[in-house]
Amino acid sequence: MTKLCRSIAASGFNRVAQLAAGAEMSEIRIEKSGMSLDEVRQLFGTQQEMIATCRPDGLDADQQTVYLQAAIEGGAAWVDVEIEATDDYRENIIKTARKHGCKVIVSYHNYDETPSFPELQQIADFAHSAGADLVKIACMCNRSEDVLNLLNLYKSSYPVLSIGMGGLGAVTRIAAITFDAPFTFVSIPGEPKTALGQLDEQEMANIRAQIK
Repeated sequence: MTKLCRSIAASGFNRVAQLAAGAEMSEIRIEKSGMSLDEVRQLFGTQQEMIATCRPDGLDADQQTVYLQAAIEGGAAWVDVEIEATDDYRENIIKTARKHGCKVIVSYHNYDETPSFPELQQIADFAHSAGADLVKIACMCNRSEDVLNLLNLYKSSYPVLSIGMGGLGAVTRIAAITFDAPFTFVSIPGEPKTALGQLDEQEMANIRAQIK
């Protein structure tokens, strides 16, 4: 069953832990958290299924590596590596992930538009060949054709999570359930959304119950 993954971009160990409590799954935006390395290890050492994500926002590759390795060593179930990352950075993270039984997401984000389907497939193929256990594609949807192109990625021979951002893209977050993606991102009721088009957890729980 597709899990509902809370996307958490809060600051402070206690606040992050509070927002993750009771979740089926959580994505922790480490670069937003202000946590120390010990706090990162402690947070990911809980029994909850968590994705370790650390975007370059104000951090260099060495800092990202240190934080993500701490999360993996702590017990992260998944680690997210951007497709634009250098080979050395990506390979270091993947090596650590394999050592600790952590699954690897290689992600592509386009906040302006959705490339053509041939381009999307090429991007996804590269992400898979780079070592992804799950290829994540997230693009802004400006027209209905964009939605169809993103959903067509589920025909790939490897695991994919294909997300459309913006109002038009909201349906792709629901479609992830019908295509049996391992998870789909949700916002926490009463908390700011971390991406345009995100549905809150309760809405998605109700939709999933009707689908399944």
